Amino acid sequence: MPRPVPSSDPFRDTPDPAAYVPREASEAALAALLARVERAEPAALVAPPGHGKTLLLHVLAERLPLALRPLYVPNPMLAPAELAAWTLGALGSPAWPDPIEVLVAYAEHLAESGSALVWLVDDAHGLPVETARWLRGLVAGSAGALRLVVAALSDAPAGALEALAPLVRVDALARAMEAAETARYVRSRLAQASVEPGQRARCEAVLEAIHEASEGVPRAVSATCSRLLARRGDDATR
Repeated sequence: MPRPVPSSDPFRDTPDPAAYVPREASEAALAALLARVERAEPAALVAPPGHGKTLLLHVLAERLPLALRPLYVPNPMLAPAELAAWTLGALGSPAWPDPIEVLVAYAEHLAESGSALVWLVDDAHGLPVETARWLRGLVAGSAGALRLVVAALSDAPAGALEALAPLVRVDALARAMEAAETARYVRSRLAQASVEPGQRARCEAVLEAIHEASEGVPRAVSATCSRLLARRGDDATR
């Protein structure tokens, strides 16, 4: 009889901070981003695909001081008024005829109260240049009430990031995992779900091969392990 597969794939692609496995590069990137946010300096988390930028934005949101309210923006391909309206809606505000004016007033209120809103913009290389320029000006004129962290592909066209400048570039996450980090990553993710001992042992037996095949890229490590866990019986050794 074939062995059962795990009911929940511990290597699924997820932005849930509970799935985060710390490593030297990711912790260095988080420390750098936190420092920039606290200084109200816009920052860009830059890395190739699959290195965990989205997950790290969500982890950063959890680590922000209480006075800094995070707002994750998954789709930045919006005009300025659309992004302003989306932001207000995400904050629980009703629709307004002039969302930009209301957002500016909200920023003034935040400044008076000593708090701030932190935009965490994913795939920021997709921002329209007009929106990026507007966002830069809005953040710069908010007296620290509006703060900005963006995530972008390292090889994407520079148009949007140039329009957002000046940005402090944080590229620590671009470093791939070492073999020991890959092993720790695999073991930690396995521990997050109920995985059959035999399947766990198969992953343990090929950790070196997993690292070599994935080149230490977290998404590639996860994909390799997901395929391994999905196999059954003797097929899992091939």
